[in-house]
Amino acid sequence: MSALTCSRPLPVFRQHPRAALRAQRFQLVRAAGMYVPSDSFQGKSPEKKAAIALRTMFTFVACKVVLSQLAGRGRGEIGAYNTEHYSLLMTMLEEKPMKDGDEWLSTMMRKDKMLAMRIMDVRAAYCVEDFEWEMCRKIARQDMKDANVNLMRQYADIAFAKQVDGNNEAHLSK
Repeated sequence: MSALTCSRPLPVFRQHPRAALRAQRFQLVRAAGMYVPSDSFQGKSPEKKAAIALRTMFTFVACKVVLSQLAGRGRGEIGAYNTEHYSLLMTMLEEKPMKDGDEWLSTMMRKDKMLAMRIMDVRAAYCVEDFEWEMCRKIARQDMKDANVNLMRQYADIAFAKQVDGNNEAHLSK
Protein backbone atom coordinates (compact mmCIF):
# COMPACT_ATOMS: atom_id res chain seq x y z
CA MET A 1 0.00 0.00 0.00
CA SER A 2 1.45 3.39 -0.97
CA ALA A 3 1.72 6.39 1.30
CA LEU A 4 -0.97 8.20 -0.69
CA THR A 5 -3.70 5.62 -0.30
CA CYS A 6 -5.57 4.59 2.81
CA SER A 7 -7.27 1.28 3.56
CA ARG A 8 -10.33 2.92 5.11
CA PRO A 9 -12.20 6.10 4.16
CA LEU A 10 -11.52 9.34 5.97
CA PRO A 11 -14.04 10.21 8.71
CA VAL A 12 -16.89 12.48 7.69
CA PHE A 13 -17.57 15.24 10.17
CA ARG A 14 -21.13 16.36 10.64
CA GLN A 15 -21.71 19.95 9.74
CA HIS A 16 -24.61 22.26 10.20
CA PRO A 17 -26.81 22.06 7.07
CA ARG A 18 -26.37 25.78 6.38
CA ALA A 19 -22.59 25.80 6.87
CA ALA A 20 -22.01 25.52 3.13
CA LEU A 21 -24.33 28.47 2.49
CA ARG A 22 -22.53 30.58 5.09
CA ALA A 23 -19.18 29.68 3.53
CA GLN A 24 -20.44 30.80 0.11
CA ARG A 25 -21.89 34.05 1.42
CA PHE A 26 -18.68 35.14 3.09
CA GLN A 27 -15.98 34.09 0.67
CA LEU A 28 -12.69 35.81 1.22
CA VAL A 29 -10.89 38.00 -1.29
CA ARG A 30 -7.12 38.13 -0.97
CA ALA A 31 -5.80 41.69 -0.79
CA ALA A 32 -2.05 42.11 -0.32
CA GLY A 33 -1.74 39.62 2.50
CA MET A 34 -5.02 40.53 4.18
CA TYR A 35 -8.25 38.68 3.62
CA VAL A 36 -11.25 40.85 2.87
CA PRO A 37 -14.74 39.28 2.93
CA SER A 38 -16.10 39.22 -0.62
CA ASP A 39 -19.41 40.74 0.47
CA SER A 40 -17.55 43.96 1.30
CA PHE A 41 -17.63 45.18 -2.31
CA GLN A 42 -20.25 42.98 -3.98
CA GLY A 43 -17.73 40.20 -4.56
CA LYS A 44 -15.03 42.48 -5.96
CA SER A 45 -11.58 42.96 -4.54
CA PRO A 46 -10.73 46.37 -3.05
CA GLU A 47 -8.38 46.91 -5.99
CA LYS A 48 -11.18 46.23 -8.47
CA LYS A 49 -13.47 48.65 -6.62
CA ALA A 50 -10.73 51.31 -6.73
CA ALA A 51 -10.14 50.63 -10.45
CA ILE A 52 -13.84 51.20 -11.16
CA ALA A 53 -13.74 54.49 -9.25
CA LEU A 54 -10.61 55.53 -11.16
CA ARG A 55 -12.29 54.69 -14.48
CA THR A 56 -15.15 57.04 -13.58
CA MET A 57 -12.64 59.73 -12.60
CA PHE A 58 -10.78 59.22 -15.89
CA THR A 59 -14.09 59.64 -17.72
CA PHE A 60 -14.69 62.94 -15.92
CA VAL A 61 -11.14 64.13 -16.66
CA ALA A 62 -11.60 63.16 -20.32
CA CYS A 63 -14.83 65.18 -20.46
CA LYS A 64 -12.99 68.23 -19.10
CA VAL A 65 -10.17 67.78 -21.63
CA VAL A 66 -12.64 67.41 -24.51
CA LEU A 67 -14.60 70.46 -23.29
CA SER A 68 -11.39 72.46 -23.34
CA GLN A 69 -10.62 71.22 -26.85
CA LEU A 70 -14.15 71.99 -28.04
CA ALA A 71 -13.88 75.51 -26.64
CA GLY A 72 -10.87 76.09 -28.92
CA ARG A 73 -8.19 75.95 -26.23
CA GLY A 74 -6.54 72.89 -27.75
CA ARG A 75 -4.06 72.79 -30.60
CA GLY A 76 -4.72 72.35 -34.30
CA GLU A 77 -7.95 71.02 -35.77
CA ILE A 78 -8.86 69.06 -32.66
CA GLY A 79 -8.99 72.36 -30.77
CA ALA A 80 -11.43 73.99 -33.18
CA TYR A 81 -14.53 75.47 -31.55
CA ASN A 82 -17.59 73.22 -31.89
CA THR A 83 -20.71 74.79 -30.40
CA GLU A 84 -22.96 71.78 -30.88
CA HIS A 85 -20.71 69.23 -29.14
CA TYR A 86 -19.68 71.71 -26.46
CA SER A 87 -23.32 72.44 -25.59
CA LEU A 88 -24.25 68.75 -25.61
CA LEU A 89 -21.35 67.80 -23.35
CA MET A 90 -22.04 70.66 -20.93
CA THR A 91 -25.72 69.73 -20.79
CA MET A 92 -24.90 66.06 -20.14
CA LEU A 93 -22.47 66.95 -17.36
CA GLU A 94 -25.01 69.25 -15.71
CA GLU A 95 -28.10 67.04 -16.09
CA LYS A 96 -26.70 63.54 -15.54
CA PRO A 97 -24.33 63.15 -12.58
CA MET A 98 -21.38 60.90 -13.35
CA LYS A 99 -21.78 58.19 -10.70
CA ASP A 100 -20.59 55.47 -13.09
CA GLY A 101 -18.39 56.53 -16.00
CA ASP A 102 -19.37 53.61 -18.23
CA GLU A 103 -23.08 54.14 -17.65
CA TRP A 104 -22.67 57.86 -18.31
CA LEU A 105 -20.77 57.16 -21.55
CA SER A 106 -23.46 54.69 -22.61
CA THR A 107 -26.02 57.49 -22.31
CA MET A 108 -23.71 59.82 -24.24
CA MET A 109 -23.29 57.14 -26.92
CA ARG A 110 -27.05 57.16 -27.51
CA LYS A 111 -27.00 60.96 -27.92
CA ASP A 112 -23.80 61.42 -29.95
CA LYS A 113 -21.68 58.44 -30.88
CA MET A 114 -18.69 60.42 -32.19
CA LEU A 115 -18.46 62.60 -29.08
CA ALA A 116 -18.67 59.53 -26.83
CA MET A 117 -15.94 57.80 -28.85
CA ARG A 118 -13.74 60.89 -28.51
CA ILE A 119 -14.23 60.88 -24.72
CA MET A 120 -13.41 57.15 -24.57
CA ASP A 121 -10.21 57.71 -26.58
CA VAL A 122 -9.14 60.58 -24.33
CA ARG A 123 -9.83 58.65 -21.11
CA ALA A 124 -7.85 55.64 -22.39
CA ALA A 125 -4.94 57.87 -23.42
CA TYR A 126 -5.02 59.72 -20.08
CA CYS A 127 -5.00 56.44 -18.16
CA VAL A 128 -2.07 55.00 -20.10
CA GLU A 129 0.05 58.07 -20.86
CA ASP A 130 -0.71 60.94 -18.50
CA PHE A 131 -1.95 59.68 -15.14
CA GLU A 132 0.85 59.65 -12.56
CA TRP A 133 0.33 56.21 -10.99
CA GLU A 134 3.35 56.35 -8.71
CA MET A 135 2.41 59.84 -7.52
CA CYS A 136 -1.12 58.59 -6.78
CA ARG A 137 0.31 55.73 -4.73
CA LYS A 138 2.58 58.08 -2.75
CA ILE A 139 -0.23 60.57 -2.13
CA ALA A 140 -2.64 57.82 -1.04
CA ARG A 141 -0.10 56.42 1.41
CA GLN A 142 0.78 59.84 2.80
CA ASP A 143 -2.89 60.88 3.07
CA MET A 144 -3.67 57.65 4.94
CA LYS A 145 -0.79 58.22 7.34
CA ASP A 146 -1.77 61.88 7.92
CA ALA A 147 -5.45 61.00 8.41
CA ASN A 148 -4.58 58.33 10.99
CA VAL A 149 -2.29 60.72 12.88
CA ASN A 150 -4.98 63.43 12.89
CA LEU A 151 -7.62 61.01 14.16
CA MET A 152 -5.31 59.76 16.91
CA ARG A 153 -4.55 63.37 17.92
CA GLN A 154 -8.25 64.20 18.08
CA TYR A 155 -8.89 61.15 20.25
CA ALA A 156 -5.93 61.99 22.50
CA ASP A 157 -7.16 65.60 22.88
CA ILE A 158 -10.63 64.40 23.88
CA ALA A 159 -9.26 61.76 26.26
CA PHE A 160 -6.83 64.26 27.83
CA ALA A 161 -9.58 66.87 28.20
CA LYS A 162 -11.82 64.34 29.99
CA GLN A 163 -8.95 63.33 32.26
CA VAL A 164 -8.17 66.97 33.12
CA ASP A 165 -11.86 67.74 33.73
CA GLY A 166 -12.17 64.64 35.94
CA ASN A 167 -9.16 65.68 38.03
CA ASN A 168 -10.48 69.24 38.42
CA GLU A 169 -13.86 67.97 39.59
CA ALA A 170 -12.16 65.68 42.14
CA HIS A 171 -10.10 68.61 43.51
CA LEU A 172 -13.13 70.92 43.64
CA SER A 173 -15.26 68.41 45.57
CA LYS A 174 -12.68 68.13 48.42
